[in-house]
Amino acid sequence: MTQEGPRPALPAEPGKPATDANQYLSTRGLVIVFAGLTLALVLGYLLLNKLIDISREEDCALAHRYNCGAVEVPR
Repeated sequence: MTQEGPRPALPAEPGKPATDANQYLSTRGLVIVFAGLTLALVLGYLLLNKLIDISREEDCALAHRYNCGAVEVPR
């Protein structure tokens, strides 16, 4: 008679974890993660600058000043 059921886990090799739960990202995966993070930071920076510009124009308008738009200086 043979015993049915889960097989016993094999002993881990030296220097390697005993479970498959600790898998590392591949180089391609790391590049994708860092590219996404960089894109999110750049877009966040641009959005923040746009919100600052809008806030400055709104503050100027609420102070009842005229000509609150950006001033271009000719060369």
